[in-house]
Amino acid sequence: MKDSSVIHVVSPAGAVNKINLAAGISYVSGFDFLIKAGKSIFQKKGYFAGTDTDRQYDLQLALDDPNALAIWVARGGYGTTRIIDTISWKKFFKKPSWIIGFSDITAFHIHLSNHNIPSIHGPMVAQAADDNHKEAVDLVTAILKNDFPDYLLRSNKNNRPGKAKAPITGGNLTLICSTIGTATEIITDNKILFIEEVGEAAYRVDRMMVQLKRSGKLKKLKGLIVGHMTDITHEDEFGQSVTDIILSHTKEYTFPICFDFPAGHEAPNMPVILGLKSELIVAKSEITLRYL
Repeated sequence: MKDSSVIHVVSPAGAVNKINLAAGISYVSGFDFLIKAGKSIFQKKGYFAGTDTDRQYDLQLALDDPNALAIWVARGGYGTTRIIDTISWKKFFKKPSWIIGFSDITAFHIHLSNHNIPSIHGPMVAQAADDNHKEAVDLVTAILKNDFPDYLLRSNKNNRPGKAKAPITGGNLTLICSTIGTATEIITDNKILFIEEVGEAAYRVDRMMVQLKRSGKLKKLKGLIVGHMTDITHEDEFGQSVTDIILSHTKEYTFPICFDFPAGHEAPNMPVILGLKSELIVAKSEITLRYL
């Protein structure tokens, strides 16, 4: 994107562990990036990293910086949807920078994908110094230096073979569904949808898949990538595994489906570039994902 080394670190959602965040900032700085920390990144106001006004101010300042290479989020949790409608994107859309994060940051990713602006679904800054996330964090820094990864993965027996060339959109399944009926409703037509989830009961995953189907979000998909489905409970009680739930709601379609992509709420959380045309090849023995 830009010939710059400036990375803004912001906390638009939940409060952050100060020790982990300081360590993460130090680690990212080691790649010769200039870190500009938001004023509220270490704040705590109840659950959040400061008030809605504090968090919105830091984010807006970062978005409006024409020299920013990236805006790397400190932590997710909850809070982005409380402020997204107060954000002005005019300056950012003229000179966009990378937005990096996952989980609650899905709200931003979807808005950017809807406007064909690439962003990075990947680890948070507070995770950057964690050895479990080192490989993923290092790949994010490589992307910032215009070195995009190609993924070659072992295939899952439940995958549905096929090929797709399209931009990727999505992120956390709960956040995806929360956009439906809002000003930033996800656009999935002619795109590859990426989903991941954590800590939900099987019936809730089923309900969200039903919502995607009823709202027409699966009808014109080019492909589906399923990342980590972490700590999904009540599968026995519901009578279906999360894999079976997803397959049951997509059986009438023909797009390729890739399960077990290594991204989401557990390590490894490998970076996925959203909003950029990609090629997904789901074969019997392996999966290929590359950026075009």
